[in-house]
Amino acid sequence: MQTISVPPGRYTLQTFDTVLCIGLDQSSAGGAVLGVSTSGVCLDLSGVFLDGEGAGGVGISVRDCGDVTIQNGVIKGFHYGIHAENVDRLSIQNCVVSDNTNPTDAGWLPDTDSPMEEGFGGGIYLRRVRHSVIENNQVNNNFNGISMVRSDHNVIGGNHASYCGNVGIYLLKSSHNEILHNLCEHCIRYTDRFWCDTADSAGILLEQESNRNRIIGNSLRYSGDGFFIRANPRADSPVSSDYNLVQGNDASFSPNNAFEAVFSAHNVFRENVANYSNYGFWLGYSSNTKVEGNTANYNRLDGIAIEHGRANTLQGNHLEGNRNGINLWGKPWQKPGTDVNQSQLPCTVSGNTIPKSREQTMLVEAGLNITVSQNTCREA
Repeated sequence: MQTISVPPGRYTLQTFDTVLCIGLDQSSAGGAVLGVSTSGVCLDLSGVFLDGEGAGGVGISVRDCGDVTIQNGVIKGFHYGIHAENVDRLSIQNCVVSDNTNPTDAGWLPDTDSPMEEGFGGGIYLRRVRHSVIENNQVNNNFNGISMVRSDHNVIGGNHASYCGNVGIYLLKSSHNEILHNLCEHCIRYTDRFWCDTADSAGILLEQESNRNRIIGNSLRYSGDGFFIRANPRADSPVSSDYNLVQGNDASFSPNNAFEAVFSAHNVFRENVANYSNYGFWLGYSSNTKVEGNTANYNRLDGIAIEHGRANTLQGNHLEGNRNGINLWGKPWQKPGTDVNQSQLPCTVSGNTIPKSREQTMLVEAGLNITVSQNTCREA
């Protein structure tokens, strides 16, 4: 691998000269301050500050190549700090990609119903990036800290992506990724409608067709939603986000939902913490979902709330001091294309500890198919 060391200093789009760096040329930059389109490059930015001066644009562009490493740089003030597209085996390590685009008055985004793949700016943007590692970076105070679009088999680990106006870590049509031990706190954007309307901002958000990801050990506290699977069914994309493992995360202190997943199936929520939020778990229209060994204490409304759920398993959770420990209602929703017989499978509620509920230990709408066993409303 060829190592390219940029001389220490502050550079802008107007002041950076690629002749300083053997292995880079002006044509590769493509409008960015610095561009890479050659495979086998290690870009060492020790002592380098790329300054977008709030004028938009891109700090570093990486396109159509593989085996590229970016390390040790500071990239601020751009529309996107680092923008990578069609890249295999990209490594971004120990960089500061903070304080890029982060509008404070965005309100509800127009892509809520039809996601825009290019997004709205932020820190690190990855499109069609595969088998890559993004670790130990600072991506704070961006609109999105790290965005992955159509990107698979990546590891996103040990990054700080807090105080983002929209999402700390965002996935759209991205599967088989590992999101491990990141800090995505205070990722929140309020609107003026009511106190808990946070415009779908979240610590980690999985958009449609994001399957079989592992989200483990992240701190998502004080965000709009801590963790959110927003897989609303659409005519152009009826596929939901399924078979994800969400384990060992802390999403407490959300004014909305600590954990939310809608219109999705076969996801596993295990050993997470969901305290002091509006709802601990809101899992509307979820099916075949497992909620196991979680803690959801002292939430304003319900510990676990599932509207129109089907064949879910709620087992071994500790749900203390909520309005209702468990709240289940609505006719089971049948996901298009699934076996109609699945709608007849019961929701299983077993082995949960549900003390000190302010209204009901368990509230279940009449007529739902529920199997209940070995739950207790007292401390173990």
